[in-house]
Amino acid sequence: MENAEKSNVPNESKFKRLVVAVTVGAVLLVIILVSVMSYQLIAINKERRDIAELEREIAEYEELYSEGTNTLEARKKKEWIERRAYELGYAYEGDIIIS
Repeated sequence: MENAEKSNVPNESKFKRLVVAVTVGAVLLVIILVSVMSYQLIAINKERRDIAELEREIAEYEELYSEGTNTLEARKKKEWIERRAYELGYAYEGDIIIS
C-alpha cells in the first residue's frame, strides 16, 4: 500500500506542473491576442479617420467643381495656397512641421 501512495506522488506533482504550464501558456496566449486585437482596432480607427478626411476633401473639390470655381480665383484663396505649400514642404518661419 505504501508503494502505491509513493508512486502516486510523482504523478500528482507532474500533473500539477503540467496544469501550471498549460495555464501560463493560456494566459500568455490571451495577452498576445488582446494586444494584437487592440493594435488592429487602433489601426482600423486611424484608417477610418483618414477615409473621413479624404471624403471631406472630395466633397470640397466636388463643390468647387460643381460651382465652376476651380479656376484661378479659387486657387488664389489663402487656404488653398497654404495647403499646397505645406504639401510641397514649405512652412512659415517658426512653424513646427509634424510628419
